Amino acid sequence: MKLPEKMLTALAAPLLAFSLMMCAKPNIKVDKPLSVVQEGTTKADTTAPGAGEAVIDPSTDLDLPDTTAGLRAINAITTTITVQPSQWMIDGSTLPAGAIIYIPAGTRGALLLKNIKGTASQPVIIVNKGGQVRFSASKTASYVFKTQNCKNFKVLGTGVSSTYYGFVMDGGNISVTMDDLSSDFEISNIEVKNSGFAGIMAKTDPSCDKATWRGNFTMANVKIHHNYIHDTGGEGIYIGNSFYQDGVSTSCGKVMPHDVKNLKVYKNTIISSGCEGIQIGSATSGCEVYYNTVLSPGRSPFASGQNNGIQIGEGTGGKCFNNLVKDAPGNGIIVLGLGDNTVYNNYIINAGEHGIFADSRYTPGPYFRFLNNTIVQPKGDGVKLNSTTIPMNVVVNNVIIRPGSGQAIHRMNSDVKLTASNNYVNDDVNTCKFVNFAGGNYHLQAGSPLSKAGANAYTYGVAYDYYGVKRTIAGAFDIGATTFK
Repeated sequence: MKLPEKMLTALAAPLLAFSLMMCAKPNIKVDKPLSVVQEGTTKADTTAPGAGEAVIDPSTDLDLPDTTAGLRAINAITTTITVQPSQWMIDGSTLPAGAIIYIPAGTRGALLLKNIKGTASQPVIIVNKGGQVRFSASKTASYVFKTQNCKNFKVLGTGVSSTYYGFVMDGGNISVTMDDLSSDFEISNIEVKNSGFAGIMAKTDPSCDKATWRGNFTMANVKIHHNYIHDTGGEGIYIGNSFYQDGVSTSCGKVMPHDVKNLKVYKNTIISSGCEGIQIGSATSGCEVYYNTVLSPGRSPFASGQNNGIQIGEGTGGKCFNNLVKDAPGNGIIVLGLGDNTVYNNYIINAGEHGIFADSRYTPGPYFRFLNNTIVQPKGDGVKLNSTTIPMNVVVNNVIIRPGSGQAIHRMNSDVKLTASNNYVNDDVNTCKFVNFAGGNYHLQAGSPLSKAGANAYTYGVAYDYYGVKRTIAGAFDIGATTFK
């Protein structure tokens, strides 16, 4: 299936055409700074970095040039193999670093890759050849594509320039699984569909094998990007174990899941997942989730609380920004992370519960930060904070339109420490003056009340907007995910 690079905009086009005009005078306000609220006391926000945080330019690393072309040309003579349609397994024990595994166009069954070991500078590349490859298996099959004990490899559907998704993974309980101590890999330009459970899963669950335990194994340097995932029975993308604090009970006792470090999940489109569109757990450092589109997730959850858009789960820190989440039956974005979490520039539309929900579990870090998000018509609260053990919750520069509960920012109780300012709350999305909200064009028109009405969030790392437009370094910010230029 060929879909254009700009499919994100096209898919997001039919977004929430509604008019929320009220008969009474609309409730238009920009929140005054609340400082810190804790049982009537006021303290300074000590979470803002003095010298400024590292900022991320979202316009970089988003297009997809084939960076492996040179390596493939060099190694094409001596280190290539072609997987035949009849082969169900490749053991790469004897393959050298930099080898290329070609998979020829056509329809084939499931494939297992094991013991493939490249290096950081010479990864093993798995790529389609001659056209699109369709892997097909029943939903009851364990997998369609699986790796075991593989490191420093790339699965790329970029073998033919005219085919954007060179690999199609159709079926399997877990369609694509990076398993059994696999690490240091990249997955891009594949289509995943009709999964019995998860679309793409990347983790090694702890067992009685000590090699799987935290401290003995770390899954690191993972990039999952430019993929199209739809119609899955469970999560669209599922990375890392969900039980970072308490571990997993096994026949040999409780064992702790491995860390995930330096994880990048970006520019994926997930439509109609059974549970969360994206779920991340145990990603303890270097985690970034950005520029993803999640539409209609959680359509058939197997348990309560599994119907959110994006879940930043236990043991996960880092940044979640520039994502579009629409029509999640649960929360748009749920944050259960380490307490070094910054969530910004996201569009969260028509959530069935809260726009953003935060809860403190294993949270040794200093803050949850929710900055410059645009939240439209959640059925619950705009931002719901159950994060009682976090030293500081920062809610600044957010647009919150018509929360169903009537509460834009809702603290569970007075133990929730909060700094809130410059949030725009209204009952009517039209007052924001987006160019064409219903059509998915979220640029601001001249005269928008969001323009120049925010606090400067540059020092928090919010240097660009949803579209990659650079924000001002000094002076007033625009409120919400987009800036007027």
